[in-house]
Amino acid sequence: MPSETSRLLQRFKFILAASLLLSVLLCQLWTIHWPLVGDAALIHYIVFLIQHGMAPYRVLGDMNMPGSFLVEMAAMRLFGPGALAWRLFDLSLLGAAAGAFFVITGPRNRLAGLFAASLFALVHARDGLAQGGQRDLTMAVALLAATALLLLGLRTRTLWPIALFGLLSGLALSIKPTALPLSLTQLAVALWVVRRHGQPWRSQCVTALLAMILFPLAALAFLLQQHALTAFLEGLRTIVPYYASLGHRPLGYLLLHSLSPLLALALLWFGVLVLARPPLTVERVLLFCGIVFGLLSYLVQARGLPYYRYPLLAFLLSLLALDFTLLLASPQPRSLRLRSARVLAVLALLLGGCWIAPQSALLVHRYRWQETDFISSLEENLHRLGGSSLSGHIQCIDSISGCGATLYRMRLIQSTGILSDFLLYGPGSVPIVQKTRAELFLTLDQHPPTVIVVSSWLHINGPGEFRKLDRWPAFEHFLAQHYRLDTTWSPTHPMRWWSREELSASYRIYVLR
Repeated sequence: MPSETSRLLQRFKFILAASLLLSVLLCQLWTIHWPLVGDAALIHYIVFLIQHGMAPYRVLGDMNMPGSFLVEMAAMRLFGPGALAWRLFDLSLLGAAAGAFFVITGPRNRLAGLFAASLFALVHARDGLAQGGQRDLTMAVALLAATALLLLGLRTRTLWPIALFGLLSGLALSIKPTALPLSLTQLAVALWVVRRHGQPWRSQCVTALLAMILFPLAALAFLLQQHALTAFLEGLRTIVPYYASLGHRPLGYLLLHSLSPLLALALLWFGVLVLARPPLTVERVLLFCGIVFGLLSYLVQARGLPYYRYPLLAFLLSLLALDFTLLLASPQPRSLRLRSARVLAVLALLLGGCWIAPQSALLVHRYRWQETDFISSLEENLHRLGGSSLSGHIQCIDSISGCGATLYRMRLIQSTGILSDFLLYGPGSVPIVQKTRAELFLTLDQHPPTVIVVSSWLHINGPGEFRKLDRWPAFEHFLAQHYRLDTTWSPTHPMRWWSREELSASYRIYVLR
């Protein structure tokens, strides 16, 4: 006969699992209709322009790595080009992350896998509409899945998981090169374990490293096919460092937001570590490497954007879930220290499963995804000014406020490959800003577009209310000379695309005289 404690434990696990599953299910139902906005819309548009003959880096100046475009191209080909297709891609990433969580936590600890997978999906959803399918989410899932496969290879002593570890590590590397130190460190830890057990290690090492270079080689082939390798390397020297210097937050802000909204869980976990002192297993070492990498990556980027946290949260949730559930499953401890650790673990599981999870789902339900007034009003105005005939004769001075998303929705080709306003409105002393301004003026002089759309907000650093125009008076003078102001649109009410309300950007439409 099961004891009363055992029955209570089973009921607790059932309630916890039910709360997590219901929260995730409702969250996905409430997000399935989310529109294509933000970074994803802009990269979709870049892919669209590439498909219509504009070479990346050579014509389309951008700071993203080739792997970002290759992943986007593959997702658009597999799922389709629209908003629903992108939601399905996003859900597929979360499904792959869930599989990795379950492999890491093991078949005998499904509650840990469910806890980590559910909270990761819910935190991602509560980050808002603009975070769907983010590059750092793809990278985080690739690194998490690579870690799971590395552990599987160590557990089963088979070679194919090691090869897939290398392949997925290479995918992450092609999206952001900063992933390389983590993958090499994890591989070194795995090889040390293999050698300690007297197993052959050279084949594992060679297999992993060969697989790791496949995606970077695919990225290189893509650049060569587009005749864009030289331009890409030039962008690494100019665009990337300039972009990396923008929008930095204070260290205190970064540390506070690195774990939101899981800060309370992390504090309880620190208490568990102090009290329970769990043994240092290979699983824990690999996950700790991921946590350190995720935190350093978040701090080095210094902007505190929500999606920068995803690698950190993925590895942290894996270890949190393992430590909490293992204490729950262990026999009733006798020492006060271990009993206290178990109480903290129960509190943490309750907090995560019965408060953070349903709270996140309800928060997502309150997001007003229908509020795409910038895009819908701009689309209406562009139809009035010529619609499809504007293809090749329209220029956005914007980044992610919505102009690129509108052109993608209307399938309009832009006049130039300049898609980021921070490359135009930075300090005039910055070489890449000088170069981009000269390129735009050359195009405007030779083939002036019929329509120019200017958004009010400058990407990353601000300012808003069209004050960015003051940073480049020559362009404002050019507009006054050659164009007439046709439309000025401003939002009439705040939108809610994430945890707080805010006004969207405004825009102006200039028409050639």
